[in-house]
Amino acid sequence: MHIGQIMTRKVVTIAPDSGVKSAHDKMMKGRFAHLPVMKGQKLVGMLSDRDLRQAIIPRKILKGSKIKSPKLSDFKVRDLMTTGVITADPGMSVTDAVKLILRLKIGALPVMASGKLGGIVSKGDLLGIFVEMLQSIQSSSTIDVEFLDEIDDMDALFYTFNHHKAKILSYSATPGGEGHRQICHIRLDSCPVKPIVRDLEKRGVKVLDAYGIDT
Repeated sequence: MHIGQIMTRKVVTIAPDSGVKSAHDKMMKGRFAHLPVMKGQKLVGMLSDRDLRQAIIPRKILKGSKIKSPKLSDFKVRDLMTTGVITADPGMSVTDAVKLILRLKIGALPVMASGKLGGIVSKGDLLGIFVEMLQSIQSSSTIDVEFLDEIDDMDALFYTFNHHKAKILSYSATPGGEGHRQICHIRLDSCPVKPIVRDLEKRGVKVLDAYGIDT
């Protein structure tokens, strides 16, 4: 499964010159914790609820100090946002995305498609789907392929599945491969996948990933 299949497509964003109070209100209304910061069509940063908390809660409180804690209204989004944002493309697998957010300790991944913001996935979304995938893998097999020639590869897929008597449970596709080729996720009834992968590759199909009772 790829993040293009699970990402939130209607992304709420904010401009860098907007007030942080406005960003906070959007987060509260939408019940989410991350806002992509857009300057026109360009992604220039990310703002999280953690950024807001760190801005208004002093790191050190001196006994007897008369210094007041800053207010949200004291800041613009550009003052608190994180720049150098790590992004993903729709074709990134959920497994790779989970590894990325855990390694970098980030809470969300903006998804860029053709240079534009196409969606966003949160850490919670990814981990939830990842758990579902692990549960699904126990009762089914999966094969991910990238279409190099859609017509020929489709013929090879269904011929090979039929030859191995593999029952297709579900099929989905998303752009995101090299040159925006289709990446397809096929879920099969529980079966060995190594012989299927071997035959697909002999027929010129590019197999990206496979899980089965023999892997």
